[in-house]
Amino acid sequence: MDNRNEDGYVAMMRARAAIDELTKLLEVQEEAGANAPATPKSRLEAVANLYRVRRLRDEILGKDLFGEPTWDILLDLYAMHQQGRECSVKSVCIASAVAPTTALRWFNVLLRQGLLTRLDDPRDGRRSIVHISEKGLRAMDEIVARI
Repeated sequence: MDNRNEDGYVAMMRARAAIDELTKLLEVQEEAGANAPATPKSRLEAVANLYRVRRLRDEILGKDLFGEPTWDILLDLYAMHQQGRECSVKSVCIASAVAPTTALRWFNVLLRQGLLTRLDDPRDGRRSIVHISEKGLRAMDEIVARI
């Protein structure tokens, strides 16, 4: 098997493992009951798995086929919220997996929609801290609860 075929096989096996992991998580949640509240840990796991599957999809099928930078931004900020961590604008742009100018354009759309908040970093005036807003948090909680 040449290197390209071997790399494709390894990537495909990683994607399969991620899908199996997500399927197992969904089965556990289903067994717990559709109305059982999701815990912060299970929410974080669900979002982390979604994000990982998206990156594997890009790796295997190419980034040109799919483009949802706003979803990637929301997934990243939701995970950061679940972990109690802060996120910079630059970090959000990286998480979106698109060019910085495209990421900033979509970041501003999410700000205007009230799904994110942006605050000056009190420790570094050159940096802004981004959080998912209460509106964004409620929306993502509902989405994750329905997965």
